[in-house]
Amino acid sequence: MENHRNDSAKVLLLVELCRELAKLGIGAGLSDARPALSVRRGPADRNVWISLDGSGESYVWGRDDHAVGDPAGAAARIAAYLRKRDDRPDPRP
Repeated sequence: MENHRNDSAKVLLLVELCRELAKLGIGAGLSDARPALSVRRGPADRNVWISLDGSGESYVWGRDDHAVGDPAGAAARIAAYLRKRDDRPDPRP
């Protein structure tokens, strides 16, 4: 039961981040399998998975993290990460 409560708290934090990402025009969807967000700038772009660290105090994506107490700041950092990543040429042939 305790794990279910922890997952519910994580989902609420992810929903806050999802709202902030939507304000920036970034699509995000909650995972059905675990407390995480799937985020991308557009339908042709690759997904980035965002979850919470083990303590539940930071959003985590790639090699980055940001405190959950600042979802707007996290959204801005994620948006910058996506812009930088997606504006690079694809290295695949």
